[in-house]
Amino acid sequence: MSIKLLGKQSLIYGLGHVAVRGATFLLLPLYTNIFTLEEYGIISLAYMFLGFMNIILHYGLDASLLKHYVPANKQERKAITTNVYTSIFITNLVFIILLILLQHQISRLLFGIVYPQIITTIAGILFFDILWAIHVLIIRAEGRPVYFTLINVSNVSVSLGLNLFFVLQLQMGILGVLLSNLITSVFIFCITIPIIISRFSYSTLSIQKWKQLMNFGLPFFPAGIFAMILELSDRYILRYLSGIDIVGLYNAGYKLGMLMMLVVMGFNMAWQPFFLKKEKTERDYIAKVTTLIMALLCFILILLTIWIDDLVQIQLFGISFFGEQYWSSTKIVPVIALAYLFHAVYLLQLPGIYLMEKSSWIAWIRGLGAISNVVLNFTLIPHFGILGAATATCSSFILMAFVIFMVNRRIFVIHYEWKNIFVIFVSALGLYFLSINFDLSFMQKILMSLSFPVISIFCGVFRIRDFNSLFVD
Repeated sequence: MSIKLLGKQSLIYGLGHVAVRGATFLLLPLYTNIFTLEEYGIISLAYMFLGFMNIILHYGLDASLLKHYVPANKQERKAITTNVYTSIFITNLVFIILLILLQHQISRLLFGIVYPQIITTIAGILFFDILWAIHVLIIRAEGRPVYFTLINVSNVSVSLGLNLFFVLQLQMGILGVLLSNLITSVFIFCITIPIIISRFSYSTLSIQKWKQLMNFGLPFFPAGIFAMILELSDRYILRYLSGIDIVGLYNAGYKLGMLMMLVVMGFNMAWQPFFLKKEKTERDYIAKVTTLIMALLCFILILLTIWIDDLVQIQLFGISFFGEQYWSSTKIVPVIALAYLFHAVYLLQLPGIYLMEKSSWIAWIRGLGAISNVVLNFTLIPHFGILGAATATCSSFILMAFVIFMVNRRIFVIHYEWKNIFVIFVSALGLYFLSINFDLSFMQKILMSLSFPVISIFCGVFRIRDFNSLFVD
């Protein structure tokens, strides 16, 4: 696979990922204008739990499937799919039954209130989400980004329509949000289940094959738990230290900062299958891709920092994009965006871990990030509130990027374009600090937005044709 194909697939996957996550942003005006801070806090914690359990219930087999499926032949792919899917289906079913049986206790633990209907609905969402996630992972492994995007667009369309109906029309509140998700999950499961049926064969079930898949995937299980602790622990610590209303405020700002994550994860969906097809000796492509991606993400960081306050106050038919009670959350947006920029730095260095089959390092690195995040949250939140929580997350991502860099120096040396990277980060951070410390007029914001690409081109960091080479024949 060429870098040009990587660029094209990143763009298609990115559009698909933006479509799914974009539903979240399209719903922000609805949620922030209808729900109180406390209600939005409960919704936020519910989705945090869903995200966390998605990692737990795949227990590394999703990563193992991707690793082994990409280079395998047709018959081997059937064996991989059958053993992974059977294992996940059984454990998923057992967990969902336990969740329903303990719904009252879990509701009190998660939200501080007894709301069993929420837990029952979450159980249904989890059951179908865990399974259809494997369906679309196979599509990624087979390099079919257009099909992937069509599924995601369907996901968004159904979810948006149901949210408007249940929340706005029927005024079902929190339950309406989760019920919309449940119906959408069932729908996506139904339209993608043929992917599994055509690749499933009972005759290929094998304890030996399952053990082989688990041997690679198991280190990703604690790594996944650590990753979710890193990304989600701040909400629960905020709830413990400051109250559920502060969780609602924080999550609103976090969602806006995650605009950066949309780009990062869209790229990563194409990046993993791309480098898994490379030989261990091929490394020059990593340096070139790193320079281009860092330039793009730094530009997005600057745009977010400069324009975020204007974005949330945009009004349509007298309704602002954000409810006014959420406007103060924008102060954490640049910090969260910076965190995901460093998450991209971490992802760009994963080829060494995968190709050298040193997956245990991922667990150690993410574990370090998770521990630092929890410690920093408890340290910073009492003094700086939601800004402290955002800073804790950003610091942990920076730490992970640095540690994986040091690991690669031992196992998989990459010769980066250091001069270009230096220019990118120095110019971006300079503009970043200027934009957060000065009250800029509209024209100054325009000039500031354009200055980064001008500086990068002038300093020879990249040429326009470098980016064109990613997307244009």
